[in-house]
Amino acid sequence: MLIAVAVLAAAVVGAVAWWLRRNGASGGDRIDGDEPGAFEPGPERKREWELLLTSEAEAAFTEGLRAYHEAGGALRVGAEQGVLTTYEPPRLISLHLLADAFAARGDAALHDPQGTVERLLERLAATERPGVLHLRPGWLDGEVDGMDAVRFAAAVGEVVRPGGWTAEARLGALQVTVRGDEPGASARGSGDRPLTHVNGTPIKSLAAKEGGDGDAPEERAAGEANTMMLDLARVLDLYQEARAGRPEAEPRTLLGEIVPRLIAAGGPGVTWARPPRRAELRTVLGSEPELH
Repeated sequence: MLIAVAVLAAAVVGAVAWWLRRNGASGGDRIDGDEPGAFEPGPERKREWELLLTSEAEAAFTEGLRAYHEAGGALRVGAEQGVLTTYEPPRLISLHLLADAFAARGDAALHDPQGTVERLLERLAATERPGVLHLRPGWLDGEVDGMDAVRFAAAVGEVVRPGGWTAEARLGALQVTVRGDEPGASARGSGDRPLTHVNGTPIKSLAAKEGGDGDAPEERAAGEANTMMLDLARVLDLYQEARAGRPEAEPRTLLGEIVPRLIAAGGPGVTWARPPRRAELRTVLGSEPELH
C-alpha cells in the first residue's frame, strides 16, 4: 500500500506559497527520441504562466532560458504544457513555478536574466517539491516483460490517458494533458479510491487554502489545460514489485492497478504544472476526489 510522503518544509523563493495559493494535449501520443530537444519557447500566445510576468519580465525570462540553453545547459521548453525539461540532471519543472520565482526577483532578474535562471534552476530543482519532478538516469536498461523503455512508456500512457500523453522515454518522463471539463475519465482500475494527496501535500490543506472546494479560481484562462508529470522509474519499481507477487498477470492489468494508485496517493513520482482542480483529478482518476 502506498503511503504519501510528508509535505516538504523548505521553500525556495515562494515555491510552496505558490502551490498553496494557486488552484489546485497533445493532438496524439508522442514519444521523443534520445536527443535533447532544441530550445523551443513555442508560438506567440499568452498562457497562464506567461501572465505571471510583465512584458519586460517575460522577455528577460525567455532570454535567460535561451542563454542558459546555449551555454550548455540543455533545456526543452514545453510552453503549451507549462513544463520545462532539463537533462543534466534530468528534471521536469513547472514553468508556473519558475516564472513566479523569476518575477519575485524583480529588477535583479531583469538585469541578469541568465544568472537568475541558473540560480533558480539550481535551487528549485535541487529537491523534489510541488512542480518539480526528479527523474532517474538509466531507469530501464533492457526490457521488462518484453517492453523496452519506449514500449513501457507507451503502455503507461495508454493506461492513464489514451490520446493525451507524450513521453521522453530516455529520461523516463511521461506528461499527461488534462482538461477538467472533458467528459469521462481515462484511468482504469481506480474504482472509488479517494485522492488524498498531491505530491505529498494533503488535499484537505490545499482545499482549505483555496476556499474549501478544491476548484480553481475563475481567473484561470478559459480552456487552459493542466499537465500531470509522471516519473516512469517509480512506476517501474511498483510494476516489478507487483509482478513478483503475480507472475501470471497481464502487463496492462498490473499497470491498470498500480498507476491510478500512484496518482491517487499523490506522493513521490507525480506532480502537476499547476495545482490540479477537482475536475482535473476526476479526469485522470475516474472518480470524485475526496476532500473531507
